[in-house]
Amino acid sequence: MIRILLVEDNLEYAKAVKLILGEVSAEAFDLVHATRIADAMQQLDLSRFDVILLDLNLPDSAGYETFANIHTHTPEIPIVVMSSDDDTDLAVRTVREGAQDYLVKGEANLKPLTRVIHYAIERQKAQSRLHNLSLVDELTGVYNRRGFMTIANQQVKLAQRTQTQWMIIFADVDGLKKINDTYGHLEGDQALCEIARMLKSTFRESDVIARIGGDEFAVLALAATESVANSFTYRLQSMVAVLNATPGRKYRLAISLGMAHFDPQNPRRVDEVLAQADTAMYELRRQQGKTAPLTSPR
Repeated sequence: MIRILLVEDNLEYAKAVKLILGEVSAEAFDLVHATRIADAMQQLDLSRFDVILLDLNLPDSAGYETFANIHTHTPEIPIVVMSSDDDTDLAVRTVREGAQDYLVKGEANLKPLTRVIHYAIERQKAQSRLHNLSLVDELTGVYNRRGFMTIANQQVKLAQRTQTQWMIIFADVDGLKKINDTYGHLEGDQALCEIARMLKSTFRESDVIARIGGDEFAVLALAATESVANSFTYRLQSMVAVLNATPGRKYRLAISLGMAHFDPQNPRRVDEVLAQADTAMYELRRQQGKTAPLTSPR
């Protein structure tokens, strides 16, 4: 069953869409109807949908901004824009910016509507597969630098609209070169994978985790104050300590951390906040004179 979110304030047109889909099969489509963008956002937060049919002009949102808000909120769900005859230029623009297709109202008869829905879903899946190949670090399974910047910028746009704070935590694996030189690169790769697993266990599903360099990781923690970020870093360091206490380990893992805060009242780019977190990490390391010993924790 294909779950569809129909965002349309014209009740007669919404009824026509329901009838068209019902003629195909009542069991093939599950349609949820919202008349305002606020209601649509709420539905997207509560439920899973396969496709969105979106009218651009709603009581609480109009034009391209309607598409931009929905697409930023849930970029993984394909969107089919429904436009009137005089909005076709705008509809074409939304396709250039990420919508999968558009329909001109009045032309949504049985064959075009169902075909467009299926094609939109398949195109989104294909794009997602290609997208993930270029954005994910092959070794650790978290995002790479490109993936971090891509996803983080999407999340930050949403945070700026909602005036939400966020932080970037920069993590550097100490002594990775010594691990590689002493035990081999396979062991060094294993150390990186262990750090990635601990990061995923420490942070929330909504946070953006990435390996942005050879031994460098970054996390964008959404809706996080400094105290929340401090609790994350304490938990992470505690997990590293527990791992190091495992009997039989050949070396200790250690990470240096730095944090930088984003204030929505004084907006900055993601790369600027990332650079500040990087600088904070190196400053803290300099103050501590921290190095990673290779002796056994026993």
